Amino acid sequence: LILRVYKDSITAKPLSEVHVHPESRNWFINVGQGGTRYLAELGYYQKNGKWVTITTSGATLTPPDQISEDVSVWFETLPADVKFEQLLDLVKSAAAEHVPLLEAIQHYRAAGKRRLPTPKAIAAGTWTKEQEQALAQLLSMDSVRRIWIGSLEVTELIRRQWQEQISSITAAQFSQPGPGPAGALPFETVTSISSPFGGVPRRRKFWINVNAELIIYGATEPDAEVKIGGRTIKLRSDGTFSYRFALPDGNYELPIAANSADHEEQRSAWLAFSRRTEYQGDVGKHPQDETLQTPRPENVS
Repeated sequence: LILRVYKDSITAKPLSEVHVHPESRNWFINVGQGGTRYLAELGYYQKNGKWVTITTSGATLTPPDQISEDVSVWFETLPADVKFEQLLDLVKSAAAEHVPLLEAIQHYRAAGKRRLPTPKAIAAGTWTKEQEQALAQLLSMDSVRRIWIGSLEVTELIRRQWQEQISSITAAQFSQPGPGPAGALPFETVTSISSPFGGVPRRRKFWINVNAELIIYGATEPDAEVKIGGRTIKLRSDGTFSYRFALPDGNYELPIAANSADHEEQRSAWLAFSRRTEYQGDVGKHPQDETLQTPRPENVS
């Protein structure tokens, strides 16, 4: 099973090819460039060398790898009486036009986040009240802001639409004397929003992230009984089995035993694992699947 990575578009020659384990659910790939559009293709080569595609991903943009050269500050002033519902309407409009946000929503739908709108509902603009509430909660998550809110394209889209909607409000406020509606703040006292990066010195580009996972796999007679750590496991129809675990620092042991169907023969193996990580400098960790557990007998199911 091979994962092909392409830059900008699916072309005849991929940027890289990575062999992946069939039982894996995610894979980290170094693509080398920030602020660049990438696509991936999953497939395999037949014995005659012909490539067979299983599925192709949507496009994704890697985040910029350095602070912008532009250190100017851009302010956007929001009237005090603009409600969150108006901002939510703009986000809904942006969701219908901007694919990365749609992909982010679909990602969290697949991960079990309920009540989020479907692509059909997004395109039609027919959202339920529960879906609006789910989106509002989603936009407060750091992982979503990293995927989408940081996009300059979406920022510009919202800015343009926002200006169109508030232009009439600001014009009315400046044209009418007095403090405005009861309870409203004067226009001059509202809070401004600006970029937090202005004037920050450039940081070095060099970095490294590391992490480790453990995959245990094997095979025996399809009708045999196999136990890992004393727990009976279910074999596939061909007698194979595999398990994937997180591997934090520590010592772990997993005894594996197989009994023949007639209980006349037994085979066993004692697997011992350890990890000890020593860091020098600023070393980050790759994120792992949150469902992965450590390689202990109680985590074998």
